[in-house]
Amino acid sequence: MSPRHALPAAALLAAGLLAAAPPARAGRPTETLPAETFLVDVAYLHSWLTNAYDDEGGRTQLLDKLYRYEPGGGLQGIIIPDASVTYQVLIAKLQYGILDNLTLGLGVPVVLRTTVEPRLSWVPGDYMWWLGRTYTEEDFWEWAQSMGQPRPGTWVGNRGVLADIILGLRYRLSDYLPALTDQGVGLALTVQGALPTGRPKDPEEIVASGTTSWELHAQGELGLHLALDYRPRELDERLTVGLDLFYEALFEHTYDAPTGRKNPLILDLAPYTGERYSLDPGDFLGFQLVLDVVAWRGPVLETWLSGQVADPDSLPPLVSLSVGYAFTWLFQSDWESESELWDWTQEKLWRPGYKNRLTAELVVSLLRVGAPLQLSLTYSNLSWIPGRNSRATDSLSVGLRGPFKLF
Repeated sequence: MSPRHALPAAALLAAGLLAAAPPARAGRPTETLPAETFLVDVAYLHSWLTNAYDDEGGRTQLLDKLYRYEPGGGLQGIIIPDASVTYQVLIAKLQYGILDNLTLGLGVPVVLRTTVEPRLSWVPGDYMWWLGRTYTEEDFWEWAQSMGQPRPGTWVGNRGVLADIILGLRYRLSDYLPALTDQGVGLALTVQGALPTGRPKDPEEIVASGTTSWELHAQGELGLHLALDYRPRELDERLTVGLDLFYEALFEHTYDAPTGRKNPLILDLAPYTGERYSLDPGDFLGFQLVLDVVAWRGPVLETWLSGQVADPDSLPPLVSLSVGYAFTWLFQSDWESESELWDWTQEKLWRPGYKNRLTAELVVSLLRVGAPLQLSLTYSNLSWIPGRNSRATDSLSVGLRGPFKLF
C-alpha cells in the first residue's frame, strides 16, 4: 500500500462520519417572547448515524469499499467499512424578548461525547503465489502494522467540546399588518449566524469527527428564514399550520492536511495536497412544514403565576404536539488543494443532493398549574424518507425550559 495508492483511501475514510446537531424546534415558526421576558431551555440530545444515501438515492454505507493492492501487484483484498457514529450533546438556549415582536436568541451546544466505530470487514483478493493462498484479514493488518500503520479502531472524543454557538434574531412582521393578524396569520423573519467556536476533526485521525457546523451538517453558518403560519379562528386556536422558507450558507474554510504522523500508509496526504487545503461545503436551501396541535388545554389554577398574567387562559396548553417535515437541498461542495484527484474524491462524496427530515415534539407545560416549567421530548428522523448524497441521521432529545423576568 504505497502513499500514492493510499490517496483515495484516505479521502474515503476521512469523510462522511457526521451526526446531526439538534434540529430546529417544531412549533409555531413566528412565535416571539413577550417584552422583557427570558426563556431558558436546556436539552440533552442523542444522535446516531449508520447509513447514507448515494447519488441514486439508494441506502448505502457511510464509507465506500477500500480496494487494497500490492505495490505494483494484484489485489490484496477489499476493506468494507460499516461505520457507526453517535453524538451526545448538551444544548443550552437563552431567548430574550426585546419587544413583544422581537426576540433575541443564543444557543450554546456542548458535545459531551462522540463515538465512531469503523466496524471493518474483509473480502479476500487475488491468489498470492508466494503465500500459496489469498491474503487473510489478519495477514493484511499484520503487514500494515509492520509498516507502522495501526488498524483503525473505535474512536471516542469531543468530551465537553463546544460546537458552533448560534445567535439569532426573530422579528414578527405581521404585528404591523392587521389584515393578516385578523385572519389568524403570522409572518416573521429570522436571521441567525454561527460563531466559529466548534473544533474541526484531528486531521491525523482516520475515524474521527469534529464539532463545526460543517461536520454536524444540520444548519449553516449564516441563515435567513421567512416563516408564515395560520391559526384558524373557528378551531378555537387548537391548530397552527406553519411554513418556514430558509436559505443557509456555509463559508469556505482552510484546514491542515494530514501528514501521516499517526497513519503513515493511509493519511500521508500533505505531499500530494500541500500542507493546507480549502473547503467550501455548499449551502442549504429548503422549507419546513409544521402542524402544531393543542392536545389538552387544561384548566388554569389560581396560583401566584396566573395572578401575574392579564389573561390567564392565554397561558400555554398543558399538552401540545408538533409534527413537521423539512426538505433541504444541498449544494455542491468545492475542495481546493494541490491534488485535483484528491479534490474530486472528496467532492464526489458531497455532490448536490437533498435530505428529508421528519420531526415530532411533545411539550408538557406546567404554567397553567402554577409551575413555570415546560418539559419537551423531540424526535428527528432522516432515515425513513430517502435522500440523495446525504446522511441518514436520527436523534432524540429531552429538554426542560422555563420563562422568567428579572423585574
